[in-house]
Amino acid sequence: MLPVKLTLEGIYSYRERQTIDFTRLTEARLFGIFGPVGSGKSTILDAMIYVIYGTIDRLNNEVKYNLMNLQSNRLFVDFEFRAGEDGRLYRATVESRRNKKKFTDVSSPKYLYHVREGDEWLPCTREEVIDAIGLNVQNFKRVVIIPQGKFQEFLLLRDKERTDMMMELFGELRRYDLGGRVAYLEGETTRRVIDLRGQLTGLGEVSAEQLAERKEEYAGVREESARVKKEIADGQKEEERLKKVKQLVDELDKRKAEKDTLDASGEEFKLLQSRVCEHERFVERFLQPLNQYEEAERRANEAAGILANYREVLRIKREELTAFSEHFSRLKQEYEQRDGLRERAERLGLLLHLRAVRKEQGDLRERHGKGEKLVIAGREEAGKLRESLNDRKKELEDVQQAMPDMKVLSDIREWYNMQQHIGEENTRLREEIAGVEKELHLIQRDVEIIQQQHPAFKGVSPLDCPALQRACQEERERVGTDIKKIRDEWMHQNSRQRLADFAGELSEGEPCPLCGALSHPAPLHAAEVAEDLKVKAARIEALENEEKQLDRIASRLTVINERGQSALERREQLTRKLKAVEEKLREHRSRFTWEKYPADDLQMIMREINRTTLLNEKKRELEKTCKLTEEAIERKRVELEKYIARLDEINREVVQRDSRVELLRGQLAGFDVAAYEDMPDTGIQRELETCRERFERVGSEYQRDFEKSRAIEAEYRKLEGSVEEKSKEVIRLQREFAERDERLKELLKGSVYKNAGDLRRYLTESTFDVSGARERIRQYEQRLHVLEVRIAELRALLEGVSHDVEVFEALEEGLRALKEREQVILAKLGALENQIKDMETRVAAREKIGKELEGLELRLANLQMLKGLFRGNDFVKFVSSMYLQNLCNAANERFYRMTRQRLKLELSEDNDFIVRDFMNEGRTRSARTLSGGQVFQASLSLALALTDNIRHLTGSNQNFFFLDEGFGSLDRESLGVVFDTLKSLRAENRVVGLISHVEEMQQEIPVCLFVENSVEEGSTIRIEN
Repeated sequence: MLPVKLTLEGIYSYRERQTIDFTRLTEARLFGIFGPVGSGKSTILDAMIYVIYGTIDRLNNEVKYNLMNLQSNRLFVDFEFRAGEDGRLYRATVESRRNKKKFTDVSSPKYLYHVREGDEWLPCTREEVIDAIGLNVQNFKRVVIIPQGKFQEFLLLRDKERTDMMMELFGELRRYDLGGRVAYLEGETTRRVIDLRGQLTGLGEVSAEQLAERKEEYAGVREESARVKKEIADGQKEEERLKKVKQLVDELDKRKAEKDTLDASGEEFKLLQSRVCEHERFVERFLQPLNQYEEAERRANEAAGILANYREVLRIKREELTAFSEHFSRLKQEYEQRDGLRERAERLGLLLHLRAVRKEQGDLRERHGKGEKLVIAGREEAGKLRESLNDRKKELEDVQQAMPDMKVLSDIREWYNMQQHIGEENTRLREEIAGVEKELHLIQRDVEIIQQQHPAFKGVSPLDCPALQRACQEERERVGTDIKKIRDEWMHQNSRQRLADFAGELSEGEPCPLCGALSHPAPLHAAEVAEDLKVKAARIEALENEEKQLDRIASRLTVINERGQSALERREQLTRKLKAVEEKLREHRSRFTWEKYPADDLQMIMREINRTTLLNEKKRELEKTCKLTEEAIERKRVELEKYIARLDEINREVVQRDSRVELLRGQLAGFDVAAYEDMPDTGIQRELETCRERFERVGSEYQRDFEKSRAIEAEYRKLEGSVEEKSKEVIRLQREFAERDERLKELLKGSVYKNAGDLRRYLTESTFDVSGARERIRQYEQRLHVLEVRIAELRALLEGVSHDVEVFEALEEGLRALKEREQVILAKLGALENQIKDMETRVAAREKIGKELEGLELRLANLQMLKGLFRGNDFVKFVSSMYLQNLCNAANERFYRMTRQRLKLELSEDNDFIVRDFMNEGRTRSARTLSGGQVFQASLSLALALTDNIRHLTGSNQNFFFLDEGFGSLDRESLGVVFDTLKSLRAENRVVGLISHVEEMQQEIPVCLFVENSVEEGSTIRIEN
């Protein structure tokens, strides 16, 4: 993760909005944040953690209230940073607000998260942001942003907590947690083996030999089936031939019978044919002339009826035209006199307008009176507001004069805060010195115990550890000399023991194996030598034990001496710091120059501050009241000006109405106005509307009736023309009818029909269906022809062929027997085929299941072996220890150099960190025995190694490391080594940020961010190169 920009507002001491552009800081690779205690340095890191993860360590309860600045009503944090393999830009914001009515009520924080895509921010979730960073909040505070007191946490974690952290940091460790997976696979495999064995049992016993027997039997039955099918096919062909012969014979008999039936009805159809011919001759002679006669008669009668109707309509239209002409004459006279109605309506309208203007005059005068009263009341109210404003201003001056100097009170409170901080530092140093004294006392007690263990230390001061070490060394040298001397004597006595053994084997007269002498007057006795060897061996063993004891004492003295020197140096360093702090405290007390206030009464100062706060609140209320009163006075002034302007406007309107009344009186001269004095406006309005309505109605009725008169006259002329034309048409049709009548009478001469009526009766009363008769004759002739043709065809087909019924029935019986045999064979084939398929399926399934079962049984055995190996999480711990060892090796590259090749980190069998101390013959000890400075060096080395691994896992080519930890516990040389290490990180493409109180570091860091906290503005930020 790499920070880009951070905006703070209303969080802890940050009252006003402050923005940190990390671009300048990160470009320098190494930067620092400096400022006095309580200025808000650590808040920068808290804000980053809070906006991403939503938590802050130092606030367990009431985070919403305690996190917000007490003089702010809004908390806002906006953090932009890059994270993930591709270094995408993310943005996290959080905001909460204070309830204006209830100071302690703060709204729940609202978190928003975005990711940059192109030129816009797209919303995302907190989980996506944390996934991009790759760390939960606990590990984030261990390897990226390390708050105060968290720096050495990874070094001092227990095995389980450290393993959990390693699995969180290195997610691939989880794939080595194979116990559960192996157990699951073993269970699944066991269930599958049991299932396969059950399937084998369910398949039953089946062999390839049984399958071959069934296939052979199936082939024999199939051959028999083919033979039967051939016989059936041959029989069916013969049966089909005989069936066709029988069908032809039966059809021939049937067709002959049909032809005989048709021949019997031949005379009937001949009579029907003659009747049809006679009817057709009648129709051909009389039907067309009869139709022409009747049509001419119909048309003549129809035209005569229409003419009679036309003449009746013409009579009625003549009467209508006469009556309407008389009505139109009266309407025309009324139309010519309608101008009088229009003039009367205009006079009535002027009369109504005059009344309306007079009413407006009265309303305006009434409004003018009311407006004058409002102006007087407004001026009185404005006067009261001015008096109230003067009273509030005087009260405000009194409050301002009574208010203490807030700058002075803030400076005094800051002085008290600084004194409290120095006092706490003084107390802490005294406690540390007491701890060092206690440690020295314990060291002295350990030395006294060592003195009691050996007499060589008597007379040496227990406080003089180097003298004890020298005495121990001298005693060791003496013991070593004694051991060497006694061992030489023991070797000599051992040689004598061997000689005594030879002497015991000598015999008088036999040569000695050493000197060859035959006489042995004084042989060496073994008893004397053996006793002396035992004494010297016991002495050597006692001296060697003493030497080992001295070695252990020397090692303990070396450790105790180191501890004592370190404790003395720490006591001296703490004493110097204590003197500096006491001097600083005296100097600070001398800076209290406020004579009006006591230097030892903080409560009084707080009461004054609270009183000032209350006075400020009262001042703001008075200022607000004055402002509201001034605004009310201004509004009242504007309102009065509007009222006065409106009164002037009403006066002008009254004058206008007076002029209008005089003008209307002049226009109504000569009109009988007195006749309408008692009539209300509604009555006048009704009369006016009646005049206007009559004027409009007369005009519209005249125009309408004029057009109607012209239309009636035109319609009358049109009817006259129609009557004349229709009369001519009637004469023509009557002449045509007479001609048709003469022609029909001529045709009827010599026939049985006397007139047209007799002809029409014959055609109407006759029931003979000519079309049906013709169709029956046609069908008879066609059917007779078809039968004759088919009979001839059948006789030709049956020529030389006969049909034997007994042969046909025998053939059918044989076919039925063959088909029954075929059904039995097919059933047997189906059964054999199903058996073969079932056996083939079972054989294949047994082979397949057997192969799978063999593999699964082998797999099950392997899984059971792996289950024993992966039981618990020992394997994960083993792999985790390998990762941890790699971290330890990477950390030692810095830690070994930072401690000037004196200390090195290692892992114990329990995966706890231990230290190999090369100042004490390379012996190991717990990491918890390290001094404060050494703990810092080891923790820094481990943290850097962790961030290297995190950077490798996230794929980032640049990483961010922020440390909020004091460096005051380091000596100048160690501080230089640490600082050189931090500066070297810039070459590793890493960004390092520090929060420190050590002033020397400001001179070494290229870019610094300074935080200052003032009463007026809260915490503010500035960046300097």
